Amino acid sequence: MGAATAYRPGGLPGALALRSHLPPAVTSAQFRPVRQKPPTIPRRHKVTLLGLGAMGQRHARVLGALGHRFEVVGVYDVRGDAPAPPDVARFTSEAEAIARAEVVVVATPIGGHASVVARALGAGRHVLVEKPLCATAAEARAAASASREGARLFVGHSERFNPVVRALAKLVRCEDVVSVDLRRVGPAKPSDYGVLVNLGVHDLDLAAYLGGGPIALRGAFGGDERAHVLYSTAGGGVGHLFVDRTLPVRQRAIELLTSRWLYEGDLVAHRLVRSPRGGGPRTDVPLPLEEPLAAQALALADAIDGAPPREIATGADGARAVEAAEDAAAIFCRKVVAGARGLIPGV
Repeated sequence: MGAATAYRPGGLPGALALRSHLPPAVTSAQFRPVRQKPPTIPRRHKVTLLGLGAMGQRHARVLGALGHRFEVVGVYDVRGDAPAPPDVARFTSEAEAIARAEVVVVATPIGGHASVVARALGAGRHVLVEKPLCATAAEARAAASASREGARLFVGHSERFNPVVRALAKLVRCEDVVSVDLRRVGPAKPSDYGVLVNLGVHDLDLAAYLGGGPIALRGAFGGDERAHVLYSTAGGGVGHLFVDRTLPVRQRAIELLTSRWLYEGDLVAHRLVRSPRGGGPRTDVPLPLEEPLAAQALALADAIDGAPPREIATGADGARAVEAAEDAAAIFCRKVVAGARGLIPGV
């Protein structure tokens, strides 16, 4: 990636605006090798991968490189001609793939998440499913409730492992978060499930993760291609999310204000800048340089081995993100209906 472009303020109060041009982005080739220090009682887990699309291929690469924690025993995709990783067995059925695994990674299309996750959990397997957990909040809640000891559910909200977010999570752990503003824009394929369920769930999860617990919606407007969401955090802060899949320039940014500091982060260029809340010099914050998917995979292995799931999203976290996205979309749908009936002047 080249040098990042400075962000322009959005249309709502609290929309993001990075105040300087940023240095060249860190590419995946520049990530340092992931940590090799295992937990107290490490295990090597047999994992199978369901779905060989773009994300499935990335998971296959990352898991294959973490041979001290995972053994990729095979893959399955309903498309018989989908490219498979070299030297990995290709199963002929989903049932066989689940039966051979301790851990199942689900990277199938969104519409199939609910049924695949239910079958894998029902077979007593641990599951990591790509975000969003499910296409609807009802399906997501059902999946989360099926998680249990010996068959735990985790969700691939890998933005939690972005170097900027990892640094922020540690820095704000003992501070009061006043506001969390997020921006995710750039070209993306249209989705049957809308921009919030398909893309915005990442940021709704981050707002809860960094804000100390579940968020409460305060307002929303938009449509299937772009949306604004206003919310309050569990710790009493406020925030704004702007998502737009039609803009030509890819931007993912966060601006987080605490009682002492203003943090401005670029999640694409991997840069975090901190300045005193009352004004003063802006300084760069050192960031961890582990590849996010690899860091997430190691956190998955640690959690299965008994460590607290401190960074990785659980099924309950994933369900809350889908529910927030669905509720926000319902708000602006109600506004459209009311406007059509003449109840909202000018709509």
